[in-house]
Amino acid sequence: MRARAGIDAGATIAFSIPADHPALPGHFPGAPVVPGALLLAEGLQRLEAALGTSVDWRRMGCAKFLRPVAAGDTVTATLTRKGESQGRVDFSVAGESVAEVSFMPEPANGTARRE
Repeated sequence: MRARAGIDAGATIAFSIPADHPALPGHFPGAPVVPGALLLAEGLQRLEAALGTSVDWRRMGCAKFLRPVAAGDTVTATLTRKGESQGRVDFSVAGESVAEVSFMPEPANGTARRE
């Protein structure tokens, strides 16, 4: 993993999901793609590691998957932060956007509002 990080500025990391990852064989046998949940989980966990602190990912405003990611692709994830717990993560492969997710703080009363 390569990382550039700054808590206020966000972070950029690069990672890949290996072809032998246990989630891939059943996800379109013969032409495996990285499941979106795995892409998000790996990217968000690695961004936190790069920042050296935890980020409140509990409430995602929007997640869009724009194209499939193949095993072994080098994925770049860039976190742009807006305050302590709000921001956006853009995922790309070879400069092409593959996914984007926005996150926001949990409401003070603990109930989520549907958008």
